[in-house]
Amino acid sequence: MARAIDLHVDGSEFTRGQRRFWSATDRALLLAGGYGAGKTQALALKLIQLLVANPGVPGLIIAPNWRTMWSVTYRRIRTTLKGKLSFKLIDRGGECFLDFGTGAPVYLRSAHNVDGYDGLDVGWLLGDEARYWVRRAWDVAQGRVRVKCPQPQLALVSTPAMNWLADEFDANLTGHRLITAPTAENAHNLAPGFIEQLKQSYSARMWRALIEGIFTILEGAVFECYDPSSRSPWLVDFDPHASASYFAGRKVFLAVDPGFRSSSWLWIVENDDLEWVVFDELQLDGHTDAQAVRQCNEKGWPVDEVWCDPASGSTQSFEGASTVRMLREVRTRSGRSAVRTIVGANREIPFGIDKVRTLLGNPDDGQPIRLRFARRLLGYEKSRERGIVKDTARLQYPEKKDGRAIRDLPLKDGVTDHSTDSLRYWAVGQWAANPRLRKLDPQLAKSANTGW
Repeated sequence: MARAIDLHVDGSEFTRGQRRFWSATDRALLLAGGYGAGKTQALALKLIQLLVANPGVPGLIIAPNWRTMWSVTYRRIRTTLKGKLSFKLIDRGGECFLDFGTGAPVYLRSAHNVDGYDGLDVGWLLGDEARYWVRRAWDVAQGRVRVKCPQPQLALVSTPAMNWLADEFDANLTGHRLITAPTAENAHNLAPGFIEQLKQSYSARMWRALIEGIFTILEGAVFECYDPSSRSPWLVDFDPHASASYFAGRKVFLAVDPGFRSSSWLWIVENDDLEWVVFDELQLDGHTDAQAVRQCNEKGWPVDEVWCDPASGSTQSFEGASTVRMLREVRTRSGRSAVRTIVGANREIPFGIDKVRTLLGNPDDGQPIRLRFARRLLGYEKSRERGIVKDTARLQYPEKKDGRAIRDLPLKDGVTDHSTDSLRYWAVGQWAANPRLRKLDPQLAKSANTGW
């Protein structure tokens, strides 16, 4: 008969992130924390909780490799449980587990050796530094958590990384929860000056990932200066409903990357002289062009110009109408069709990327921000995989391989590229149609008065 564990844990010393990790009941859970945020400590505390909640049910603890298991994970577990709960480490004949006297083992495994836990049957899983796991390690681990128990959880801790970890826990998937734990929450347990010293040597992106625990691309980001966090200078408090007369005298654009599987629709207003704000969006999956246009018109925003790529004019047989023809059904303030397309060399992706990058600017180098995003979009994107605020940060170039230079074409991942493509079409359109904007670019200045 399994022996239940009756143990009380004093949570008064928990950091905010550790407390939220302890309290969460979601099946799949990630504590994304910065260096020194107390992630492995949180994992050890979660071990106590799952042992108490699931008496007699086997569990599984996975570290990236055996070196990390013994030097970090197991050591932290042993320190945390000392004086609270006794156990034995059983390591014999290739089998390794913790024995708490409950009649059920808690297996210790390495993510580097997936075959080592493929075949186990457990009720819960704890994972340390999951950013170093390969995707298959996570996929197999999920399949092993299948023993019925009161609290079946797959709880991971890690510094965030833009790999499968982001796909699983930064995409608002059902049953998945992301908890962010900045290093500052655990500052009282760190050496004096630890955080300040790192801030002097880390780039802004590295700081967000390794200290604030925020998912962001460290290398190969297309718009490397752009920051999607809630405190970003690229986000503004903008409510298009606040004033009925706001749009009077201001030009409004609709930027479109069409397509049945995944389309993107962005509303952009010229908020001030040579300054724009993306204030609304639709990210649609499995919608025909006609259905998408209908939803756009239902939004009711005034539209003066619709920008897209002319390649979108391919005929959709099931609709019997071309995309461009359908876009002419978008209601405009003039009552006339306002579809605009980019042509020739201006359609080249690197050129368009450069135009978006220039509009985004770089405050650190004194380059003004001319393109911003309404903070209200964060609410729309919270429950969606795609969105222009987060996609602009996630768009990246292919990894450098064999010493060869990274290509200047961003990855087409089917997720981040749709909204950024629509933004690119619009941006190129602005440089093409606005001589005053072109004067700001030395390479284009010569065409300011002579046509594009």
